[in-house]
Amino acid sequence: MALSSFSSNGLAFLLLLAVALVDSARGCVFYAGGKDGWVLNPSESYGHWAERNRFQVNDSIVFKYKKGEDSVLVVAEQDFDSCDVSNPIRKLDGGDSRFVFERSGPFFFVSGAPGRCERGQKLAVVVMAVRRPRWPPVSAPPVLSPTPASSPASSPPRWAPQYPPLLPPSATLPPESSVAPVLSPTPPPTLTTPTGGTPVPVPSPVPAPSDHAVTGAAGITSAKSVLRTLMIIIGIVFLV
Repeated sequence: MALSSFSSNGLAFLLLLAVALVDSARGCVFYAGGKDGWVLNPSESYGHWAERNRFQVNDSIVFKYKKGEDSVLVVAEQDFDSCDVSNPIRKLDGGDSRFVFERSGPFFFVSGAPGRCERGQKLAVVVMAVRRPRWPPVSAPPVLSPTPASSPASSPPRWAPQYPPLLPPSATLPPESSVAPVLSPTPPPTLTTPTGGTPVPVPSPVPAPSDHAVTGAAGITSAKSVLRTLMIIIGIVFLV
């Protein structure tokens, strides 16, 4: 039941939309001079009637008059001002003539009956230009430049442990293959005789014994004394 009601409402809406589109394509219908029609002395002047109406492209205007008594001539602006009916652009004389505005701009109409244009039976209509809706421009979203990824070598990862250097930067270790230099023995000095004879070598002084050598010799002598004393004591014990 609800589906059928929705379908009928949708169909009615589509019909109304189609009628509106057809009417907008056909335009509005205006009657020149209002209720009086196309006459010599209307109750409202043709100039005032044209000013209070808005004419658009595809609108139409109807001139009501009796066939054979009057006509409608479409003329240029110069002929409109001078009421020259000798060279009309278009002539309508069928009675209740209808004219469609197919373009924007001014249109000029005068009566085809002799002397009526000079007495004010003429109409100027300005059709408005077609205005298309202007949609606001859609701006493109700003393009964000990608952020360059940081190089792994520039900054260490957060989880990497940081240890202080074991040695200062200025400290350097000697190479393992380095060997202490061997000092060459200094030759003994020679003594030159005053008479220019053969030089006699001077004996180099004998270095004095170091403290370590003296202490070692004293230790050995003391050990020998203790050993002799111990052997004498053992011999006495066996004899007893």
